[in-house]
Amino acid sequence: MAMSEPGAGDLNRRVTLRRRSDSPADGGGLASQFSEEKKRWARIEPVGTAIYQNSVQTDSKITHRITLRYLGVLPVDFEVVHSATVYRVRRATDMNGSLKFTVLEVEELGTDQPGGSLYG
Repeated sequence: MAMSEPGAGDLNRRVTLRRRSDSPADGGGLASQFSEEKKRWARIEPVGTAIYQNSVQTDSKITHRITLRYLGVLPVDFEVVHSATVYRVRRATDMNGSLKFTVLEVEELGTDQPGGSLYG
């Protein structure tokens, strides 16, 4: 079943894509560095209950789908930031194989923290 492509005005959320890399921090924990930041317009929508429930059972939570103009290959070490909310990319696919839009299946992590300490 084909997904419906965004119409005019549907990509109405300004997001930042960023690549995250972590290294050990002094005194324990993680020090996060961000690179390859890209600003894009996107559509953000929560997934249905069945999709969320199945993703929890496989320990790969999917909470939202984010649709953007086609990006090509996007590794899963990227995050999406909208306002102060951070999403971890779990999977990226080409919508309907048309090379027009990329759909990201993401997990909402919560509010961005100074120093990138969201992961603990």
